[in-house]
Amino acid sequence: MTATTISTGAPTFGRMRPLNIMRDLPAVADLIELCFSATLDADGRSFIDQMRRNGRDSMFLSWAPRVIETVSLPLSGFVWENNGRVVGNVSLIPFSSRRKKIFLIANVATHPDFRRQGIARQLTQAALTRAREKRARSVWLHVRDDNPGAIQLYKDLGFIERARRTTWNLPAGFTTIKGLQPYEFQIANRSTRDWLLQSSWLEQAYPRELSWYHSQGWDVFKPGLLNALYCLMADLNIRQWSAKRQGNLLGVLGCLRTVGRPDQLWAALPPHADEDVLTALLMHCQHAFVQTRGLTLEYPAGPLDNAFRTAGFTPQRTLAWMQASGAATFQRD
Repeated sequence: MTATTISTGAPTFGRMRPLNIMRDLPAVADLIELCFSATLDADGRSFIDQMRRNGRDSMFLSWAPRVIETVSLPLSGFVWENNGRVVGNVSLIPFSSRRKKIFLIANVATHPDFRRQGIARQLTQAALTRAREKRARSVWLHVRDDNPGAIQLYKDLGFIERARRTTWNLPAGFTTIKGLQPYEFQIANRSTRDWLLQSSWLEQAYPRELSWYHSQGWDVFKPGLLNALYCLMADLNIRQWSAKRQGNLLGVLGCLRTVGRPDQLWAALPPHADEDVLTALLMHCQHAFVQTRGLTLEYPAGPLDNAFRTAGFTPQRTLAWMQASGAATFQRD
């Protein structure tokens, strides 16, 4: 989440200080809600509600200070305070990937009455400096692609855009009215023989450098007994379908079903894929089972957007993923 505008100077009022989770969480939740109310989805609203509850929960506040460095929650960061009022915020969220420390800069927010004063710039720079002090392997942030001011600010601070990714949603119970159309290819349950190409295409669509952000990676679709046992123990229900023409694999769609969340889809397609292949796979998924929790999918923005729309999906947001330049040298292997 990022709500900010460009300023070249430093603020001349108020002060920046570290986030104090013992007393700042409700005020930060109010600020985030104010700044992002127009773009908050159900998960975003739940996040804000949880932040408010945590700020009032004595049990949470008793253990949270001990896990700030290890739990991927917004428990660390900085606020900008003016006359005792929190008017700016940045969160610094820790992640771990292959024993490497990664930080995500998030929730960069400035109260509308205090924008264009350089607050967001100072907060972001402070978070970046803190991540370097903690010997981060890399530092990332993401920002909506319809916020060019924020994107330029982060470029000025040395961040480099690495990817743009769109989250697509289909409401619970919705099925494309037109139904399945005849295509010059066949769709069937994925064969284990398809995994070699499927994994290669998944690597392109969901690169490892961003895998740390997802609670569940695409390796869950790998065939084999060990993976099947893992899915059973984790209560994960996996469905997969392949599209083929004369025996040649054209694309694979995997569906990960977990309790209490929308069904998550992962699309594996070759470069310059046929739009009809993705559309047909998405529509086949809609007709494969009673869809009661909605469908969601994240995919690189651009080339196949029309395929998602044809299948009835709507874009929730497109995020530019940006990495701090030189981040890979913060901590040597």
